[in-house]
Amino acid sequence: MGNEDVTIERIVAGGDGMARLADGRIIFVGGTITGERVRVEITTNKKDFARGNALEILDASPHRVEAPCKFVSAGCGGCSWQHIAVSEHMSTKVAIVHESLRRTAKISEADVLALVKTGGAVSSQASRTTLRMAVLQNGKLGFRRGSSNELIQTSPCLIAHDSLNQMIASAKVKNATEVTLRCGASTGERGVWLHDEHGRGQISGLASDVGVGIESLVHEIVSGVKLRVMMTSFFQSSLEAAELLVAAVRSAAGERALSGVDGRVIDAYGGVGLFAATLLSPDVPVTLVEANESSCRDAVSNLAKHLSDRLDSSEPSEVVQSNIEQWTPVAAGLVIADPARTGLGPLAVSRLVATNAKRIVLVSCDAVAGARDLRLLIDAGYDLERTTVLDLFPHTPHIETVSVLSR
Repeated sequence: MGNEDVTIERIVAGGDGMARLADGRIIFVGGTITGERVRVEITTNKKDFARGNALEILDASPHRVEAPCKFVSAGCGGCSWQHIAVSEHMSTKVAIVHESLRRTAKISEADVLALVKTGGAVSSQASRTTLRMAVLQNGKLGFRRGSSNELIQTSPCLIAHDSLNQMIASAKVKNATEVTLRCGASTGERGVWLHDEHGRGQISGLASDVGVGIESLVHEIVSGVKLRVMMTSFFQSSLEAAELLVAAVRSAAGERALSGVDGRVIDAYGGVGLFAATLLSPDVPVTLVEANESSCRDAVSNLAKHLSDRLDSSEPSEVVQSNIEQWTPVAAGLVIADPARTGLGPLAVSRLVATNAKRIVLVSCDAVAGARDLRLLIDAGYDLERTTVLDLFPHTPHIETVSVLSR
């Protein structure tokens, strides 16, 4: 399809650089940095845009660095921003959030500059406490090459907690294509879940303390609260990420709303109860809504005192296993929502708005989906007070935001 020299204008959502071809079309190029002059091989040609691979960096950014992980040169697709200095990750992610709020949420540039704040970042190495990995033909664990199904062995992993790297180095798997590894950074507990459809998966080489199977679990201590997390439950990627998120949600929600004085708290997409267990006193009525069965079991355990203390109350606390779209809304003073990467969408927004909550705290793990949800909430009568950007996934373009709206 040909080669062309282009200048990268900016990094866009998803992490690729955006440039313009000689014919005026936009081209997206991975592995690049804003301001770089790049020779590009065009690999995909569409009417309005193209995609390409960087053949040569003609004029490198001062923020370009040698990848700290040796497996990047082997093609590991796990951390696509290792060519960008860690010191530039946050500012690059903030710029992506700015663009998403302007283009998708239709918020003016002046308001975006006033509303968006910078939050914390997770350590760039040895922080990850949950990993889903592929099984190579020799039974060892690894990751896929970028844009490929080809597997490469990746031990040790730069971002993995030391406890996970110990398992990665020694484990050998049969009759399973993928595994989930998890550890409690604060407790030292470890577990493995083999993703095998027929229950024939086997793993060897692990220490005797490692739990194996879908019923195995670990505990993590977040903000002084011990939380149970089963292997099949969703939990934040690291203890640091959980702590940063809890702090950001606490700040966004505010002491008044968290005290229950404005009414019940809805913990939507509540998972194992991370926010409800760490932010709410047991005397505050809470409804945690979560679709995943094992996460609900964990939440019942983690919120045991919240549930028992209000058992005979006219406003009991509850854990509800349901999709938000099928959930029947109840009146509330505060909603905390932490949806999957696809975001809330119109139907879920309508359910949350039907609670008549004075404040909504929205945790988003995709800048564009988060901006789309903010537009829906603004159109429903809420005012955006601020959006805080967190960097919870080092060396990747993944972005976490915590937004607070009120009415």
